[in-house]
Amino acid sequence: MASPNFAASFACIVMICCLADEWGGPVKNIDLRLLATVSELHKTRSVSQAAENLEVSQSAVSMSLAKLRRHFNDPLFVRTSSGMEPTPHAIELIKLLERAEGILQTALEHHVVFDAAISDRRFNIYSTDIAQVTLMPKLMKRLAETAPGVRVDLRRISEATPKLLESGEADLAIGFVLPMGAGFCQQRLFEERFVCCVRKDHPRIKHSLSVKQFQEETHLGIATTGTGHGIVEQTLAAKSIRRKVGLTVPSFLGIASIIVNLDYIATLPEQLARHLASAGQIKVLDLPIPIPGYCIMQHWHERYSHDPASRWLRATIAELFVTSRTPAQDAGRVLQATAGTPLNLTQQI
Repeated sequence: MASPNFAASFACIVMICCLADEWGGPVKNIDLRLLATVSELHKTRSVSQAAENLEVSQSAVSMSLAKLRRHFNDPLFVRTSSGMEPTPHAIELIKLLERAEGILQTALEHHVVFDAAISDRRFNIYSTDIAQVTLMPKLMKRLAETAPGVRVDLRRISEATPKLLESGEADLAIGFVLPMGAGFCQQRLFEERFVCCVRKDHPRIKHSLSVKQFQEETHLGIATTGTGHGIVEQTLAAKSIRRKVGLTVPSFLGIASIIVNLDYIATLPEQLARHLASAGQIKVLDLPIPIPGYCIMQHWHERYSHDPASRWLRATIAELFVTSRTPAQDAGRVLQATAGTPLNLTQQI
């Protein structure tokens, strides 16, 4: 096994690649390991001592020196009364080796540090419209307290999200997203369930909702991604329950106005439903059919598992939401994505 001196010398030699134009000659025309001979001869001024340090024979050192002399067209080291002394060309080369060693040492000691308190990093989070009212207010309040310079761009989750996570264009995806395949990581934040929303003065629906009413009344459909609402359709189909959808919208934005002004039933994730009902014009009712809950998770690519900034963001979100509890815990079975399930981000509620 090579000695520590040889290993260090060889590592330094590799760094010479970036300085090749300064000492002339294409790097590809020389075995960079030969330059370890220069370093050791400079330190020891002795062929025999250099050979011992490099753990090779004296003849091997002599052969290496001969190859270097031909390459540089310079004797590099000559015998004197005080030992093998470097020529001016060798001295210049040695200086470059020392610079390379410094560069390498700096690289080895370099550690990426993320200080949230002074960072102006912009994070790209992909989620659903619901996140604007259920996740972002809490997160941004925390950032204002602990990381005032950090900014967040919230973007809509889509079929392209896995690729964006892989490339680093997306830092996190939050929502109900089925497994993306190898290389992706996930952490469960909280459990969610579905409920029904109607306007407070609905003429036929009072304090509870029956299966008959659920089937007879007109529904508001919402076609969006990342909320797990395909579970509703699957469950209704399995129970042979049909509903009449009078209007389908592409997102959750503005649905409060629709619910308040029409006699529609909207089946929504409970956190969003409670938020809409807080204004006093909408009431929240339990679904008349048992429907499994689901898990909201944060997803990222393993390339960024150890990135300090990404780790900080995930830890901050986990601290805010991973201990949250919703009535889904008491609502029966919670649907969890299983390995091998195809990614399906487009479903209708």
